[in-house]
Amino acid sequence: MPTFVGAYSWTDVPARGIAVVEAGTVTGTFTDIVNPFHLALSPSGQTLYVASNAPEGRVFALRVGDDGSLTPLNDQSAEGAGTIHVLVHSGHLYATNHDSGEVVVFPINPDESLGPVAQSVKHLGAGPDALSQLGPHPHMTIPDPTGTRVLVPDKGNDQLYVYRLEEGLLVPHSQVHLGAGTGPRQLVFNPDGRHLYVVNELVSSITVCGYDPSTGALWTVGTAPTLPEGADGWNAPSGIALSADGRFVYVANRGHESLTVLRVAKDGAHLEPVDTLRLSEEPLSTMPWDLVPDPSGTLLHLANQTAGTVVAFTVDPETGLLSPSDTPAVEVQGAACLLLR
Repeated sequence: MPTFVGAYSWTDVPARGIAVVEAGTVTGTFTDIVNPFHLALSPSGQTLYVASNAPEGRVFALRVGDDGSLTPLNDQSAEGAGTIHVLVHSGHLYATNHDSGEVVVFPINPDESLGPVAQSVKHLGAGPDALSQLGPHPHMTIPDPTGTRVLVPDKGNDQLYVYRLEEGLLVPHSQVHLGAGTGPRQLVFNPDGRHLYVVNELVSSITVCGYDPSTGALWTVGTAPTLPEGADGWNAPSGIALSADGRFVYVANRGHESLTVLRVAKDGAHLEPVDTLRLSEEPLSTMPWDLVPDPSGTLLHLANQTAGTVVAFTVDPETGLLSPSDTPAVEVQGAACLLLR
């Protein structure tokens, strides 16, 4: 089955195109979307939804052919700037506008095209980081284990929000402040549904939270580092992923150019660093951005934005340790997000 790869450029010249990768080879590219920063599939697998990280944020619906080819279905304005994440859930598409600070809801039509914005929820507040926290920057949406709520980490105001869903629309439910200047970016749920792990971009840490699925209550439990002791220099963690069996957490470090492995302990309430695998000794040369475990549990796929490659690592099922696989790297300029079909 094909893998879809989105791209992002730091420069004034944006990246364009979604690469279709089959058996380690780029078999096609859809080039008409600026900075396709995040991808999501419809439940049928017939439609690919795309977030365009551009000054005028936009979301796209593309029809997926049997061979993985992509053709336009329709697109809609995200009514904000810097759209960086999309989630398909409860018959709607939820998008986050990083730059302008909104979470936006689109209805999904019977033919899987997108209707215009049904709701836009503006986040408020800022944080102490003068470069990255002048305003709110919601970074993703993720459903809770019950499917009746979604959670949104906000890098700009250090809050983790819980929204209740009513007919697909967002209703504020609860939230927790993760610490001044932490910059919560992404999160994953423990399979137990009672713990979750939030990677903090601005302080290279992971916050462990407790969660009550019956009430939507949320609280902090502790933290774990994403870097080994003594590491210095600029670093900004990006993606976070959970192993197929839920025993290990993986985090990508941009700047330190590494992948960190942590063991899930104490019934999900604690993370223990196990190993850090350096990808390069040269800062910013690789920029590991998005990481996705293979459903088989034997591989971890990684998009390297600066290096412009998609690579795979072999996962030791007992220790969680990573090692380079025999699979050749696939060259995709500006690779920033992965979707395994």
